[in-house]
Amino acid sequence: MEPILLKNCKVILDAFNKMRKNLDILINNKKIEEIGNNLSKKGIVIDCSNCIVIPGFFNGHTHSPMSLLRGIAEDLPLHEWLNNKVWPLERKFKNEHYYIGSKFSIAEMLKSGFTGAADMYFKMDIVAQSYIELNFRGVLCEGVFDFFNENETENQYKRAKDYYFKLKNLGNDLIKPSLGPHATYTCSEKLLKLIAELSYELNSLVQIHVAEDLTEQELCIKKYGVREVNFLDKIGLCNERTVYAHSVWLDEEEIKLLKYRKCSAVQNTISNLKLGVGSTCNIRKLIDEGIKVCLGTDGPASNNSLDPFEMMKFSSLLQKHMYRNPAIISSKEIFKLATYGGYNIFFPELNGGIINEGNIADLAIFDLNNIRFMPLNLSDENHILAHLVFSSSGLKAKYTIVNGKLSVENYKLVNINEEKLFEEFEKAFYSLIEN
Repeated sequence: MEPILLKNCKVILDAFNKMRKNLDILINNKKIEEIGNNLSKKGIVIDCSNCIVIPGFFNGHTHSPMSLLRGIAEDLPLHEWLNNKVWPLERKFKNEHYYIGSKFSIAEMLKSGFTGAADMYFKMDIVAQSYIELNFRGVLCEGVFDFFNENETENQYKRAKDYYFKLKNLGNDLIKPSLGPHATYTCSEKLLKLIAELSYELNSLVQIHVAEDLTEQELCIKKYGVREVNFLDKIGLCNERTVYAHSVWLDEEEIKLLKYRKCSAVQNTISNLKLGVGSTCNIRKLIDEGIKVCLGTDGPASNNSLDPFEMMKFSSLLQKHMYRNPAIISSKEIFKLATYGGYNIFFPELNGGIINEGNIADLAIFDLNNIRFMPLNLSDENHILAHLVFSSSGLKAKYTIVNGKLSVENYKLVNINEEKLFEEFEKAFYSLIEN
């Protein structure tokens, strides 16, 4: 692997160190080897004299093949959206749809400055190939649900286990396998218990949708007599290995359980707003309780973009709106959740989200000569953070580095032909809607 030298970085910014200026960053053997002045090394040299270097963003919850469903199921409440539009189309998916759809989403994420994602869908061994080909980091899980059909429970459990080992046996350090029971309203208690036991046995993360809308809580109370987190705690799915996507409608007792059990949560504000669930995850409350939190876009069919800057902006604005307090959460806190937050939950062993010597080299580089960064006060870190959170929607990364290798170079994907990808994507889309 060729070393990469980022020369004369105008600004180096993360959520932990004070803003650094006019320094070099040497990347070698997947990690940040050295930060300093006048560094030299044979390899790839990138002039960053007009650039800001930040940790790569991490997308804490998405469904990457759903790029093929973007814009075709709109203006509907969550469960009508799923039952009447999304699931019927998903039944038409073939292997090429999982492959092309995920590749298209990963391309969008890389070009926007994401360096990794937590992804739940189907045929995740095929999806993993897209991650590997484009050099993108992922925590992947096969989504399973038995819809309370006892004849399906063992099959779904076996599928979850089989796909876990399919992903693990790829032997690629970009890919971490996990388990993905869809939700309490699609998975029987028996299936959820089996997944909980498997998670303990494998020491595996579990990704699950929790409390996305009020209907889910009402269904859980009706079926089990308790709210979702209480139910999940009872069956072994509320612990340090579980990650709750959405976590919108949690009460005080549930939040206390998340804290006590060291469970994590992912906020997906744009998707929550678009599907009209009535609120979003109260990240201010969770942060204050010491609960691990990060941000996610959700899938490209319910967002509809995979933009880390939109993700940060909406997350910040809705907290301010909910609390009627513009100071309730700072730009620095939101930036921390979007970078370090995801790595801390999904890849804590990598020390991602912090630009320090010895940490993983998952970085995004943006050109400061951009209208979205104007005016630019280089002596004020908060001014630059405000630009990143509130001004930068749609901004594209000039370079994206994952695992110490270039994935985006001078705004172009390194490992694939983008024009060919667009053609393949269009063909795959029409094969879905015309049949």
